[in-house]
Amino acid sequence: MFNFGFKKEETGDKVAAGLDIGTYSIKALQLKRSGDHQLHLDTYGELEMAAYDSLPPGSITEIGEEKLIKAIRDLFLASKITATKITFSISMQDCFFSSINVPKVSDKELATLVPIEVRKYLPIKLSEVKLNYWRTQIAQEGSDREDVVAVVAVKNDVFEKYTRLSDKLGFKDFSFEVENLSAARTILRQIKEDVPIFHLDIGGRISFATLIHDRIVKATNVISKGSYDNTSQISKILGVGIDVAEEAKRIFGYLGDSSSPHLGEIMTLASYPLFDDVKHLLLQHERKYNINIGKVVLSGGGSLQKGFKKLLSEFLEREVILIDSFSDFVLPNNLREALKDEDGKYAIASGLAMKNLSN
Repeated sequence: MFNFGFKKEETGDKVAAGLDIGTYSIKALQLKRSGDHQLHLDTYGELEMAAYDSLPPGSITEIGEEKLIKAIRDLFLASKITATKITFSISMQDCFFSSINVPKVSDKELATLVPIEVRKYLPIKLSEVKLNYWRTQIAQEGSDREDVVAVVAVKNDVFEKYTRLSDKLGFKDFSFEVENLSAARTILRQIKEDVPIFHLDIGGRISFATLIHDRIVKATNVISKGSYDNTSQISKILGVGIDVAEEAKRIFGYLGDSSSPHLGEIMTLASYPLFDDVKHLLLQHERKYNINIGKVVLSGGGSLQKGFKKLLSEFLEREVILIDSFSDFVLPNNLREALKDEDGKYAIASGLAMKNLSN
């Protein structure tokens, strides 16, 4: 099993940061573990990427490595991130996530069997990826059923890219984690009861949906739709620039505005393809695992659009809640008020930071 981490030296500290790199913005969050084992939120911050590519605010972009290094340095400086123990997020776009059925074998035999089986599903050569896997369903002794194993394959060039970034940024202790696992760690810290959870992260360009059952990530699906679809449609239909459309989306959301009565309708219609995909996946998981998913958990910047949670809840006919990215953290008094509007954004960064501070 591959360990997504490269340790250069022991720092001996109890401070760690998570760095969530998206196509709309990058987010960082720093945690500290105290002597009583509580996690303290030290600081956090977000930086939009558009300015680094000379694009209007609200634009989606994938900037080059040198610009990304500058953006990370600017973010760390502005947010006063000082940790040298950093965990990067790996986008679901840069990996392959699948569930495979395998015979009931020992862990040693499984290590040999997984690469053989997963080769059937990979669209690229096995030599071009690194694998991680875990059992999500174990068949009972004497049963003719097979075990189910979740496998994540990450492209080698992604690791090489982040290794170069870390070297140039001077990070002494760095690791990587696929974003769905980081978000799941944050969710399971908040939701203590053992119930099926359908997690939906709304990004700028893409979203992803994860089923958490028996407190294990069972499946994750990438949805090639995000909150930028709303921005794009507002810009196109109302004939305004991307920056104006993004501002209208942020301020008014699905609730609309008297000066632009069609805004809410435009966003609602733009979101139906996303909602359809989400409902299809949710029902598919219920049938496959014979479960009832009563709770849908939202994260990502797109989940904060005004009226989004209510509209999705009505469409799915389920309870929809927003993840508390800072659940059970000790919070600085000067940040408490500001954090009220930031919850959903930092689920991935929070989980990344916790990865290196687990008991």
